[in-house]
Amino acid sequence: GGSEAAARGLDLVAGFGCGVLATCFNAPFDVAKSRIQSQLPAATAGATGDSHRRYHGTLSTLARIAREEGLAACWKGFQAKAIRMGLAGLVGLSSFDLVKWLLV
Repeated sequence: GGSEAAARGLDLVAGFGCGVLATCFNAPFDVAKSRIQSQLPAATAGATGDSHRRYHGTLSTLARIAREEGLAACWKGFQAKAIRMGLAGLVGLSSFDLVKWLLV
């Protein structure tokens, strides 16, 4: 009926919203990870392995980004990540509810 369709619609909205909310907290760590991974491997970075590396650890990378580029830079690429994670949350929650409905 109508209430079941409304519940399904609410599941879709809730799943998408949860994915976007998770991205709000995860995005800075994803930016730091990407910056660290984009550097040269330690073996080719120089004699000490660290001479050409700007970023070393997650928290120091986030602090450096905020200091040099502004705090908003920690959320670079947020829109694409939010859409991706929103859709993943939507599919995940909807799939969970479908399987639960099939099994019960």
